[in-house]
Amino acid sequence: MANHSKKINLAKEQLEDAIDMLIRGRYISCLTLAGAAEEVFTGLADAKLGKNPFNLIHELINYDLAAEGHQQISRGKFRKVRNSARNLVKHHDQGDDESISINRRGQALATLGQAMISADMLEVKYKNKRKYNTWLKQHTGT
Repeated sequence: MANHSKKINLAKEQLEDAIDMLIRGRYISCLTLAGAAEEVFTGLADAKLGKNPFNLIHELINYDLAAEGHQQISRGKFRKVRNSARNLVKHHDQGDDESISINRRGQALATLGQAMISADMLEVKYKNKRKYNTWLKQHTGT
């Protein structure tokens, strides 16, 4: 029997589990769960609020690049770069290498941060936010 669920609640569960996985050092699991949550939250924020968190982050990146005298990055290129690690660990197509090289923790943190920004824009209340902040202070010196 199928269960009826709101996507926002499923994404919330994925986000909470992603934070738990980060804290446990399970960076690939964090990356894929956070990526799934981020996609739903970003789509809902765009539909409900008319604001796309991914595009806002892209604009901030380009603002910083311009301020430092660097060439800006197109939205398509930014999306490809931003999603490449997530896609590398989720998919394997004919002709792909059987091994990959990524910064597991860095990619997990970036994707989790993006999911949290989107969830916060939607005012989603989720567990483990304090645990995340404590972990972040202990592991990044911030």
